[in-house]
Amino acid sequence: MRYEYAVNVFVFNSDYTALLFVRREKPPFAGQYLPPGGHIEQGENPLEAAVREVREETGFEIEVQDFKAGVPIVLDSRTVRMPDPIRIQVEYIDRHHKHVDFVLLGELAGGSDRIPDAYRESVAWISVNELKDVEMPRNVKELAAFLFRYKQED
Repeated sequence: MRYEYAVNVFVFNSDYTALLFVRREKPPFAGQYLPPGGHIEQGENPLEAAVREVREETGFEIEVQDFKAGVPIVLDSRTVRMPDPIRIQVEYIDRHHKHVDFVLLGELAGGSDRIPDAYRESVAWISVNELKDVEMPRNVKELAAFLFRYKQED
């Protein structure tokens, strides 16, 4: 079994009323909505991969947010703490490989939350009320619902 490192990024719109999703074309999630994400490339760290994947899949620039804000970022002159992920998970992809996913929280880095024309067919902002009607894996729906509640309490 081969393990590959990947990122998934839950990105809120500017007023925290919707999350950004991409309709996947490839198995095992073809036709379903998932947060933007993909493989971490050679020489990239998870944050760099998250920013690149969201840009490539949606056209948006983002900033990765620290899920546990308040913990010091600089630990010493040689060690900088990465923003905490929402979670790290192992995901079965096919019989040959699994992903070790860094599931991250992101926010738009300024600008409009209007979906660029080139991405309108595959990208959507989905509100908490729309979650129940959208085809996506159950664990993704549950995490999205949790994140809406989390941001309301924030």
